[in-house]
Amino acid sequence: MAKPITTIQKQTITEEEKREKTIEELKTSLTEKEEAVTELLSIIEELHKSGILEAANAMLKAKEDIVKIVIGQANRKPVTTAINHVIGMAQLLANLDPQLTDKLLESTASSIAEAYKQTKEKDKKIGIFDLLKAVNDPDINRAIRFILSSLKEFGKRLDDDKS
Repeated sequence: MAKPITTIQKQTITEEEKREKTIEELKTSLTEKEEAVTELLSIIEELHKSGILEAANAMLKAKEDIVKIVIGQANRKPVTTAINHVIGMAQLLANLDPQLTDKLLESTASSIAEAYKQTKEKDKKIGIFDLLKAVNDPDINRAIRFILSSLKEFGKRLDDDKS
């Protein structure tokens, strides 16, 4: 009968053997992906020829200076004001009902286009009696009510800001 194994010997790999194994794995990988590596090298060559690679390298070396400049520019009053405006507009849009906004924008766009078309076709002067007759038109009356209601609510909100 054979002797029982009492100790397990670990295989120790030297640094040189690790390097050789890594090089062999890289060679295998490069040969398997030869087309992609060739394409990558041609991209790098084009970046080098155009000077983009050199510029990117210089930017990486000067990254701390660039960050200081960007932060300095971002801290300027006009930039912070613009950012605050963008945030305020985003909050406004988030609070609006999308269906209502869609209806208002669609109505506005189509009514402006139609009004422009009608104005181009008819070159008629409008008198005071034409305005009084127009108030009786249900569509015009609805639009006037909408505008007056909007103005009233706008005025209320302006007064709320005062107190």
